[in-house]
Amino acid sequence: MSVERRPFGVTRDGRQVDKLLLRSGEMEAEVLTYGGRLAALRVPGPAGELVDVVLGCTTVEGYEADAAYLGAIVGRCANRIGNGGFSIDGCRYDLACNEGSKQLHGGPAGWSFRVFDAVQSGESAVTLTLREEDGANGYPGTMDASVTYTLTPGALEIRYQAVCDKATVCNLTNHSYFNLNGGGSVLGHRLWLAAEAYTPVDGDSLPTALSAPVEGTPFDFRQERPLGRDIGADHPQLCLAGGYDHNFLLRGTGELALAARLTGDRTGIAMETWTTQPGLQLYTANGLCQERDTKSGAPYGPREAVCLETQLPPDSPNHPQWGPVVLRPGQVYRQTTVYRFL
Repeated sequence: MSVERRPFGVTRDGRQVDKLLLRSGEMEAEVLTYGGRLAALRVPGPAGELVDVVLGCTTVEGYEADAAYLGAIVGRCANRIGNGGFSIDGCRYDLACNEGSKQLHGGPAGWSFRVFDAVQSGESAVTLTLREEDGANGYPGTMDASVTYTLTPGALEIRYQAVCDKATVCNLTNHSYFNLNGGGSVLGHRLWLAAEAYTPVDGDSLPTALSAPVEGTPFDFRQERPLGRDIGADHPQLCLAGGYDHNFLLRGTGELALAARLTGDRTGIAMETWTTQPGLQLYTANGLCQERDTKSGAPYGPREAVCLETQLPPDSPNHPQWGPVVLRPGQVYRQTTVYRFL
């Protein structure tokens, strides 16, 4: 078990970026201070070889040009926020929007493009810290946050913590793109989800209702089945998103619980997602287009990965009754997600 720190590059505006290599047992993970990104996750394959199961870039320049949030920590609020902002206690806050009249994944200068401070916090663990000032991207309050990556034999744990000096909103996640075959289409991957309902959306990917039952629809993953089995079905929600890009409501109670199981059809590598979060955004990389600086050396295209983003439903700041999105002074935001490999 070890942590090794190496220079990775320099951003356009002169910020130094480091790569932290974590080793535990047969597994390896690479974490960047740029965006807190999970740049690599290597796990044993069927013949004992290491398979890198996440997509990523080879240079800082590639990540700066990345519009897909490859492996990034997303904050201060993941997913989309509609109507250009939100209100807390009757006070309106206008956000910096980066998708029409919506803000996506924290805005144009969100955490995915910030450089975190980093320290080793265990034998195979690193803690990244970030301060976001009051008013950044339109959010109220100065927020201090930490994200801890811990690699153990067989699992990667991500722990989030945040405090703020004003009432604000907080919904953090990791945006890794998984391919358990190490490359190629993921439509043969098999998926199981602990969800009886999902959140339907409109053409702007904003919720039209908190939930709709998965039973009898292409969104029913309560029995394991291939991702691609129904992705081309004539269902209005699939047509709107060009595939799966939907929040699933989990059966969780705030305790760490099993949310999903994904299995690579060629390697047989299986990954369980455990989380304290009440929701999981399933995204089949419908719009993925990364043409340069990829680790594979070839462009990344649609449906060559799948995201399992643990989080609150989209537009939660405008629907606080959907979950605990408001963080007040004196409170501590804490969430955990664990990816376990079988």
